[in-house]
Amino acid sequence: MQYKIFVSYSTHDIAHVELLMQQLSDTPIDVFVAEHSVNPSENLGAKISKAIEECDLFVVLWSENAKNSGWVSQEIGRADALKKTILPLVLTEGLTLPGFISNLKYLSIYEEPSSAILKARESIVNLYNQKTKMLETKMLAQVEAKKQKGKNDLAVIAIGAFVLWAFSK
Repeated sequence: MQYKIFVSYSTHDIAHVELLMQQLSDTPIDVFVAEHSVNPSENLGAKISKAIEECDLFVVLWSENAKNSGWVSQEIGRADALKKTILPLVLTEGLTLPGFISNLKYLSIYEEPSSAILKARESIVNLYNQKTKMLETKMLAQVEAKKQKGKNDLAVIAIGAFVLWAFSK
């Protein structure tokens, strides 16, 4: 199963982004980071917009730098409009989250960056596991529904065969 996250950040905070990417490198999670995921000559806006649409989780590294970035605020607005699950990681102490996401619980990265990034990893992996479990449950339900349909089809065939037999007597 593919699980995609989109990371929104200011390029001034790339060290934190790369630490997060490193923490997720041994997982089956696909991480979109514009710095690494968009090639030269590609349409940056279109690529970012598509990645936000396709992501399962939107992670925003919120800092004074991100607050001053036009891209980050647009990405947050897009993710919110698409009703994406948003995980804010706050890099700057005392900085409040912007309007649309101000009510979300966030992880403080500024206190102990290494352990906080590990906690972020745990949160992301837990969300991945929840989606995996939900999909497995859905697939099992579909298999059961097909089995039941097969039983129902057999019952109809049996009744049809009985009716034909009864009329032939």
